[in-house]
Amino acid sequence: MPTPLSRHLADAKSHAADVLDDLLALLHLAGIPLPSVGVDWQSGQATGVFLIDLGAARPDVVERLVTVLRVGLNSMGQQSR
Repeated sequence: MPTPLSRHLADAKSHAADVLDDLLALLHLAGIPLPSVGVDWQSGQATGVFLIDLGAARPDVVERLVTVLRVGLNSMGQQSR
């Protein structure tokens, strides 16, 4: 029988994997390559929270990401700089 901790870790792992899949799909649709993106599976073993590492990216890739975020915020009625 799984312990409450093992159930929590399994749920947290699943959630992190699902969020990563969503992020990668949207980045792909936007034409934004972030090849270093991944889940830090070790982080959650001690804390119960699995971190998603966005990794390093070239300035032109980050510029494209900023543009996509700015357009999205503007479409939601938010102010951007």
